[in-house]
Amino acid sequence: MIRSDIEPPDAILASDGRAVRRLFLRRPNGGETPVLVDAAGTVVDPWEMELLRWPAAAEAALRRGGYLVDRYPDPAELWCNCAD
Repeated sequence: MIRSDIEPPDAILASDGRAVRRLFLRRPNGGETPVLVDAAGTVVDPWEMELLRWPAAAEAALRRGGYLVDRYPDPAELWCNCAD
């Protein structure tokens, strides 16, 4: 996670592998899935960006939208490293 004194504490920063961009969380009415949009209002899909910084208050919405996933699998789940 990137710490920045320039960006406000509620800023969502993401990287597409080439540049770091500020995104905005759009929470649609009617229970639809929350999405991230860029400054132009274009929806950014979860697989297009890696989130670098986000406010703790937005974490639940980002998970519902598919932007945050658990990095570590459940240790009780069976898994095989076939390369060994």
